[in-house]
Amino acid sequence: MKKRHKIVWNILRAPVGLFLRLKFGYKYEIAKDLPENYIVLSNHVTDWDPVFVGVSFKRNMYLVGSEHISRWKFAYKLLKWGFEPILRPKGALASGTVMDIIRHCRKGKNVCLFAEGARSWDGITNPIAPATSKLIQSAKCGLVTYKITGGYFVSPMWSQSLRKGKISGKVQNVYTAEELSRLSTDEIYNIITSDLYEDAYARQIESPQKYKGRNIAEGLDKLLFICPECGSYETISAKGNTVSCSKCKMAFSYTEYGMLENTKFNTVKELSDWQKTEICNDALNGKEYFTENVSVSTVRNHIETQLTTGRFSMTKDSIKCGSVNISMADISDLAMHGQNALVFSVGKEYYEAITPKETNALKFMLYYQAVKNIKATEAVV
Repeated sequence: MKKRHKIVWNILRAPVGLFLRLKFGYKYEIAKDLPENYIVLSNHVTDWDPVFVGVSFKRNMYLVGSEHISRWKFAYKLLKWGFEPILRPKGALASGTVMDIIRHCRKGKNVCLFAEGARSWDGITNPIAPATSKLIQSAKCGLVTYKITGGYFVSPMWSQSLRKGKISGKVQNVYTAEELSRLSTDEIYNIITSDLYEDAYARQIESPQKYKGRNIAEGLDKLLFICPECGSYETISAKGNTVSCSKCKMAFSYTEYGMLENTKFNTVKELSDWQKTEICNDALNGKEYFTENVSVSTVRNHIETQLTTGRFSMTKDSIKCGSVNISMADISDLAMHGQNALVFSVGKEYYEAITPKETNALKFMLYYQAVKNIKATEAVV
């Protein structure tokens, strides 16, 4: 453990905590009665989560972050010098990351991991990989579960703007290595999923809170691309507090409470669930999803090499863009970082597809997940 990492952590923690209280009104509790060393597992709702979690812990941690931050050039050099994050390539097998985490823990270091692997688009905790519990067992250290609440409404994944409203973070539970050693993998998994589960809308309905900001509906077209009224594709736009369809002129509002008005759906979660059903039907029927002007690159040793640009299309059978033609069956996993970058792996090859900022990239990830689920169901049958 490098001494400077402890020094940087100790110097920054208090002023960063003050900054978060002033900027977000963030309320947090200092973690107490911790094991000798531990892994912190947290839910993931904003880009600020590493600092939201970090300020609760007096002892420094090594945070697990997406591989793409290594391509931030100067900013990553500072992060690496001060914190030395553990990198995980999204949309790829993470065996190397798992070994890095285990090595850190067995050397007495503390590690922070966002168990979902990606931010929530609809306010509900994303599925957590069952292998997470095996990681906890293999690390042979303590486990601390931490939950951030209110973050989804302060900074929705689909938006670029921040809102003012209630947000807080605190430790859910602390488990020692001895306690974990007496539990099965399934029991540890149940602990993780139970402690980290958050339904932002259930909490909001139970105790409504205002989240004030400007143009609070803008960005919802990053999530919604099918009109819930006429069923048209790519006709949705969001401006100010209103979402509308250019074809049928449907319009609904997004309120300061995060609710929807003038539509049959009350919440973004309900709207998202409806759209996922439509996407599943499209995958079953072999419908093609596409976007123009997409850049596809390979990433090796954190260096991008552009392969092609052009029309990017996905069907239940393949991904195509220019000279790139990949079978869906050969893709190990597909994920996103940010709102417009798709990353996926085929064998040892790691790809990144950057879509134009004005387009919806989420549809490709949801389509891929639908195809994956359909094939899994067919395999069981």
